[in-house]
Amino acid sequence: MVKTSMRRAGFTLVELLVVIAIIGILVGLLLPAVQAAREAARRMQCSNNLKQIGLALHNYESAYKRIPCAIWGENRLNNFNGTSNAYDDDGYGWLVSILPFIEQTNTYNLLQSYQSNDPSTPLALGTPGALELWWRSNGAPSTGFPIEIGRTKIGIYRCPSSALPDIVPETFGIPGARVSSPVSSTWSRGYAVTDYKTAGGSQRGDFGMMHKLWERPPRKWGDVTDGLSNTIAAVESSYVTGSTSTKWGGSATPDNPGSASDWPIWIGGPGSDECVRTNGRFSAPINAATSPSDMFNAINDDSAFSFHTGGAQVVFGDGSVHFLSENIENTTYSNLHDISDGQPLGEWGQ
Repeated sequence: MVKTSMRRAGFTLVELLVVIAIIGILVGLLLPAVQAAREAARRMQCSNNLKQIGLALHNYESAYKRIPCAIWGENRLNNFNGTSNAYDDDGYGWLVSILPFIEQTNTYNLLQSYQSNDPSTPLALGTPGALELWWRSNGAPSTGFPIEIGRTKIGIYRCPSSALPDIVPETFGIPGARVSSPVSSTWSRGYAVTDYKTAGGSQRGDFGMMHKLWERPPRKWGDVTDGLSNTIAAVESSYVTGSTSTKWGGSATPDNPGSASDWPIWIGGPGSDECVRTNGRFSAPINAATSPSDMFNAINDDSAFSFHTGGAQVVFGDGSVHFLSENIENTTYSNLHDISDGQPLGEWGQ
């Protein structure tokens, strides 16, 4: 009887290595496409957030016949402390004002119901110095704590591409720096972050859509004589700066970045109006002449700033959302921030 040998079929080591290499190449080719698709979805969600914010502004104006203030702090007509402007940058912000119009009525009512004469609860809406005074009423600046409701993350106020933390930490490693920095303005610590700010002015001056109450009463749509479709209402501005970084003359180094300043928080201004608004001055270009990976080198703290490559999304007074290139011409960008300059705009949109 003749025996025949049976040889089991299988892959050789070389064949396995070839298959693995092919799979690696395919993954390498597909990964950028997958990442691009994910970013496109995130950018669309960000656009939808801004649309909701624009609609909320219109509903607010319809209800109150005015546009919100950027910061409800001190004002010149009814000063909180004599003639002092100590709290002109401190108070609840414009994103608080529109909470009832983005289906956050409960959050708004919890803030609104607080009484300023009750030391156990946060100060009422509209109280100048509310954030600092609340913090100090609960201990020294190093031991105070935030208003609890202000820690609430609000999805519409966050861009899904943003890499900023949900809550302002005590220390933060500013991208581009090699060491972590303490967060300045201690009474901003612990509050929920936003990625959107209002537009406060142009190269011509503070002629933007919203301002702190110290500067002027709230505007109305009728004050926007350049037209709502030609004037920015709010922008992406998702970054922090070092207190001694490039914006102050480049005195910092990656090993000595100073404190992490100007955190964007939806509850308002903790002694800093950069937390709630931007401007379109020539010195504050979109993305602050840097990138999210090198945030430390931002040249200004008043810029629109986005985690979307090449520019930032903005919502205009008419509620339309546009992506503006970081290479937009300075004068055109400035004019888009101005409610009444009367200047032609030319081509600017994408």
